Amino acid sequence: MKVLGVVLQKNYLRFAIVGGDKDAPNLVAKGRQATSDPDDTAGLMDWYETHFEHLITEYEPDAIAYKLTLEPTLEQLHTLAFPMGVLNLLAKKNNIPAYEYSSRGITTAKLGLPKATDLMKLVDTVFGEHPPYWDKSQKEAILVAWFRL
Repeated sequence: MKVLGVVLQKNYLRFAIVGGDKDAPNLVAKGRQATSDPDDTAGLMDWYETHFEHLITEYEPDAIAYKLTLEPTLEQLHTLAFPMGVLNLLAKKNNIPAYEYSSRGITTAKLGLPKATDLMKLVDTVFGEHPPYWDKSQKEAILVAWFRL
């Protein structure tokens, strides 16, 4: 099984492809892509459509998981919320189930681990470190994908 994990930041798309199963996951690919001009909403959605389609075509995921920003500001709607509508539409058109997680949903319980487990350190332990851009956003893209294995 392969899952595409997605986390958005202003001006960046973070993605991870995680394969295997929940007990033996492996990192197939990861990346950080700079997005187009956030002030051009139509152009930005076109950019996301093209890049999401590319990820789906290249990696053929069995599922898609993404981090959803709750209560985004007006500015964040265009950069963090609208693109998830594009992602969900492409998932539907490609018959791929899509799952959302809020920050509150990224928890150790999803992996059956004790509450005190540090998820960011766990990602390093299980997957190793893969610079550049090996930070919280990249690790969250891995985690949401791992949750769906």
